[in-house]
Amino acid sequence: MVQQPGNLVRIGSKVFKVLAWVALGLQSVMGMVLLVVGGQAVPIGGVDVPARAVGALNLVAAVVYWFMFLLASSVLRLLLDVHGHATKSTTCQSS
Repeated sequence: MVQQPGNLVRIGSKVFKVLAWVALGLQSVMGMVLLVVGGQAVPIGGVDVPARAVGALNLVAAVVYWFMFLLASSVLRLLLDVHGHATKSTTCQSS
């Protein structure tokens, strides 16, 4: 199915990077819409929170999600590099 062991990790890294940018874009647009347009208060935990505050929190969450998805992508890339160096060093030692 997978020819090289790193292909799945490489694909996962790209998926997380794409998810980071998609999440940032969509959540930022929705946050800006709520921030500019406003609307009815949103009940969160029994408290009515103004829609503009929810929009501002949505913008903050967009940046947090973007960072976390990029972090996951970087960690997968790092694991791929470590695996590549470990495989390369064991190949050099055996020859």
